[in-house]
Amino acid sequence: MRLSRAAWNNVIIFSVMGFILLINLTQRSSDASNSSTQYVIGENKVILTMNIDQQVTIERVGQSWRMQPERITPQLLEQMMRAWHQATGQVADLTIDRQQHSGLFISMVLADQQNIQMFTLYILDQQVVVHNHQTDTYLVLPAPMFNQLIPSGLLAE
Repeated sequence: MRLSRAAWNNVIIFSVMGFILLINLTQRSSDASNSSTQYVIGENKVILTMNIDQQVTIERVGQSWRMQPERITPQLLEQMMRAWHQATGQVADLTIDRQQHSGLFISMVLADQQNIQMFTLYILDQQVVVHNHQTDTYLVLPAPMFNQLIPSGLLAE
């Protein structure tokens, strides 16, 4: 079977389109299986200011961070803020009795949001639970993640 140059071009075009379609279909099925995992503050969000339990205020200054009052090193502060930007957790269907469990209240101003974002962190059963007050959702993170989000020495005892 002999094809003309135009026919071969069509074969190549349709083959590439089929390959792209195959990649897109497999990507969507893997995204659907991870749909219960979410970013704590949202994907690609930029934190401008953060207030932790009305004790510490952190604000973005250019590409770095400033803390008032200063309680941890600038390197540890940078690692902490990177952890907040990258933190993901599993969506959980639960409610927490706020009178029985005390949490750590955190408020943030994000670059593309007009409203202040409010979160509460709870440590329950060897895991960290983050309650997003805006969406009223709970995300479960591994317990070691707490020390990345709130390094020791950050809050006054």
